[in-house]
Amino acid sequence: MRKQFITFFLFSFSLIFFSASFVFGFSGASSRSLAPQNPAININCLNCHGKLSPLPSSLKIDESAFNSSAHATLSCLDCHPVSSLKEGPVPHEKKLPSPDCTASCHRQPSQPDRPSPPLSYRDSVHGRAYLERGERDVARCWDCHGKHNILPASHPQSTVNRLNIPRTCSVCHENMAVVIKYHIHREAPYQEYKQSVHGRALFTEGVATFAAVCTDCHGVHNIQGVGEPHLMARQPTTCARCHEQIFLKYKESIHGIAALKGDPNAPLCVDCHGEHKIIAHSEAASSTYFTNIPQTCATCHARPDIMKKYGIPADRVATFIESLHGIALGYGLKGVATCVSCHGSHEILPASDPRSSIHPANLVRTCNQSGCHSGMPESVARTKIHVGPSASRPGVLFYLERILIALVILTIFITLIWFIPGFIRRLGRFKGKKG
Repeated sequence: MRKQFITFFLFSFSLIFFSASFVFGFSGASSRSLAPQNPAININCLNCHGKLSPLPSSLKIDESAFNSSAHATLSCLDCHPVSSLKEGPVPHEKKLPSPDCTASCHRQPSQPDRPSPPLSYRDSVHGRAYLERGERDVARCWDCHGKHNILPASHPQSTVNRLNIPRTCSVCHENMAVVIKYHIHREAPYQEYKQSVHGRALFTEGVATFAAVCTDCHGVHNIQGVGEPHLMARQPTTCARCHEQIFLKYKESIHGIAALKGDPNAPLCVDCHGEHKIIAHSEAASSTYFTNIPQTCATCHARPDIMKKYGIPADRVATFIESLHGIALGYGLKGVATCVSCHGSHEILPASDPRSSIHPANLVRTCNQSGCHSGMPESVARTKIHVGPSASRPGVLFYLERILIALVILTIFITLIWFIPGFIRRLGRFKGKKG
């Protein structure tokens, strides 16, 4: 019995010993990994590139900032490989190659057809300009993340923290020299963004956790340029990440079905709401403010080339403006029916769809929204709506209108025939008597 107890005790002690050795050994390895791989090299570099160095400020390094950065454990040579060290005042080549962040650190898992591919920056609009065309004034890793002061994105002072991303992007995108050189279609996106509902939520209301920033719409490392197919910033599915309930309505609408099938003429979220300067529909400057809605819809519905493709008359906006609703809207009267009052906003459906608000079976209820036309007979609700003074209307009223117009023209013509010669004769007699 004693022998078995001793054996059990030795076995337990050994197990505890090896477990402790493993834990402390692992902790020791982790703590060692936090130290620079070769501190002597860093010290040698700082002898020349430290804050007290006579070198230009662009070649100096803030040692305290570097030691607090995400790269504090790295050696200078990890990012700045020197092919040869030499004796003398300059121990390395005067011009070193630019750092390659994807050389060994920031890589994706290997793929069979592309061993150890770098991050998608290589395929972005920035990456193609820098890596393929050699452009030096496009965004590179250190332009966005910083150089020797790189901090995790979660750090409030990081240049890629959500609160700071719009300002980081603005360094290039508010630079007119860059905008002109690369034909960027927006001249002041940061200034527009600050005025938007997204920018106000970020800067004024302080809801950085979910307020949309540049990278939410354009992507992070895989940013594509305008003109690329399926551009992320224009896709309704991008907006759906935040506006899910609205997207569920939109994707079932006549616009959404066409857009998700890739129809280039189908209106997208940004076509109605704008891009960087998205403003709440309750503000007068918004493209979806009630007085601006006809103009917004006219972007597509007043274009004969687009309307012809879908068999829709191109006069729908014009006839609305000429109607009583349109005239009242022109005077700025609130509560007047606009396009969205009858057709809906995100859930627009064709009149043939029984779910549509303009389906014949639903028109009475649609016209009675907010008590506008209470008690309207069904026969009145089913009459043609988009009919302007210049539209062709068969029947008695149509021909009576044409007869009256002809009589007015004839009256004016006869008046001119009789009036002008008589006026000339009287003018001649008046001059004769005066002489």
